[in-house]
Amino acid sequence: MSNEIFIILSPNQISVDVFYKEKEKSIYNKIYKIENNLSDNIKLEDNLNGVLKEQIINIEKKINYTVNKINLILCDPNNLKIEISIKKSYDLKQIQKDQIQYLIQDLKQQILTSNKDLKILHIIIENYIIDGKKTHEIPLQMNCKNLIIEAKFICVKKNLVEFFYRIFKNYQIKLNSIICGNYALSLNEIDKSNLLEGGLKVVNGENMKEVYILPKKPAKLGFFEKMFHLFS
Repeated sequence: MSNEIFIILSPNQISVDVFYKEKEKSIYNKIYKIENNLSDNIKLEDNLNGVLKEQIINIEKKINYTVNKINLILCDPNNLKIEISIKKSYDLKQIQKDQIQYLIQDLKQQILTSNKDLKILHIIIENYIIDGKKTHEIPLQMNCKNLIIEAKFICVKKNLVEFFYRIFKNYQIKLNSIICGNYALSLNEIDKSNLLEGGLKVVNGENMKEVYILPKKPAKLGFFEKMFHLFS
């Protein structure tokens, strides 16, 4: 499809945006002012239902096809960032792809085991440290004694994610992605206030340091496509 549809949910407003990818511009925008109610699920559900009932029809008229997926940008100050690292000894052996995958999977499992109430939105590799030297590159086929991977996990309460999935499912809409607003803004080099631009960069996989979580039956992708695309 040639469009990406976003709902940007902030404490004081809900914004609906349609981005036309071929011309790289927004072709539709509607903003609703709301009370600060991200912590009040009843009010939040009422607001979202009001927006979806009105805007799905308007968007479908604009793009001439049925809306079946939407990206949600969540500007919630309660999003949690967890920084964690893991170390592996190699005894001067070469670093292999599956070993890096295993280490990041191990980090992910540690986060989920220790925080059963959280859902991971983003996994960002901050650094690889090879025998004491930092690098941002994937260190494949290198011989080393020790490898440390430093990562950041951006999480949100699992029950909030389930809440959003339930609401959108009522409209036969799939949540294509839930994006942390602050993380999206951090990807912008020029306009640090443009959530739509940052959200597009997340959806398009432009941050090569982010590890992407795929469905259980992903298409076959090369290892270096948008970095990893590791997990099911």
